[in-house]
Amino acid sequence: MPLFRARLVELVVACSDEVSNLTVGTNKVTFRSPYAFTLTGVRASVNLAPTGSAIIVDINENGTSVLSTKLSIDATQKTSLTSASPAVISDSSIANDSEITIDIDQIGNTTAGKGLKVVLIGTL
Repeated sequence: MPLFRARLVELVVACSDEVSNLTVGTNKVTFRSPYAFTLTGVRASVNLAPTGSAIIVDINENGTSVLSTKLSIDATQKTSLTSASPAVISDSSIANDSEITIDIDQIGNTTAGKGLKVVLIGTL
């Protein structure tokens, strides 16, 4: 019996330019999933860390969040990998050609972050 090996996929999405302060809002980025896949992880990074409070990001498929705990980058950090509250995926099944949107819910309250990228990690 042949063994099936899941193929790793990663979608890296720029959610802002590199030099402007982030702003709060829905549908900051909209794109269509290029294939069906199982979402196994999400992460985010910035090139300028927020201060005062965290950056909080939501990821939606066809208008519904796929996260029960939103993706965050803690104040003074540049990556979500060090977040005190890791993101929790509540809907891991991403359909082919579904509309994916990214919302920025919080940006830091003393200094806004800059240069936000979000990574969707999954398997085919």
